[in-house]
Amino acid sequence: MALRAVFFDIDDTLFPTSQFAERARRRAVEAMVHAGLEVDTDQAFAELSEVVAEFSSNYGRHFNQLVLRLGSKIREGVHPAVVVASGVQAYHATKEHLAAFPDALTALDELRRTDLVRGVISNGLTVKQAEKIVRLGLANAFSPNAIFISEEIGVAKPHPKIFTVACERVGVAPEEALYVGDNPLMDVGPAHEAGLQTCFRRGTGKHANDVGDQDPDFEVSDFLELMTILREQFGVVVSEG
Repeated sequence: MALRAVFFDIDDTLFPTSQFAERARRRAVEAMVHAGLEVDTDQAFAELSEVVAEFSSNYGRHFNQLVLRLGSKIREGVHPAVVVASGVQAYHATKEHLAAFPDALTALDELRRTDLVRGVISNGLTVKQAEKIVRLGLANAFSPNAIFISEEIGVAKPHPKIFTVACERVGVAPEEALYVGDNPLMDVGPAHEAGLQTCFRRGTGKHANDVGDQDPDFEVSDFLELMTILREQFGVVVSEG
């Protein structure tokens, strides 16, 4: 059956999320120490990492929890909220440097010149994930009504239903779609179970060495390889201009 749609994960697939998160969190704790948190920055970062692991990356009060744990070590006369706000400001300032993988930009530009539906299937908070798309300059890279985020769908990976819902809503059969992601357990396995073809992007993110129960149909190290697969395996034609 012909390929009619390509869906992408966002984090560590379209941009190096793991690298960004570490950099942003380190800058945040540095700012908090500068504001009056009297602990070593490495100690503060280790404590923040524990908070993220305990409450998840989508929790909205990581720095508040950090201050609760280390509040006795705030410099006398400094309001704890100032320390928290310093971390929040530094973290969000780091977002100004978000950038998509160059090969992802090239591939998405080429895909816009094909007949394929181009979409996103991502776990996370709706606005948070959409903000990433906007900051990466990809707001117009995908087909209309083809962005699917778990919070608004009501089901999340690794449940295969999020993939079948996405296919139904863009009007393609699962076997007519290819899903590209970086996580063997959250992306490859459940997408395969839903009936989609799968492509594993092997990178340097936190899931690079994970092993899933299902082998992907394809594996690439960059999206230039993906475009070659689309041309050679599926006969996808990229128009000129």
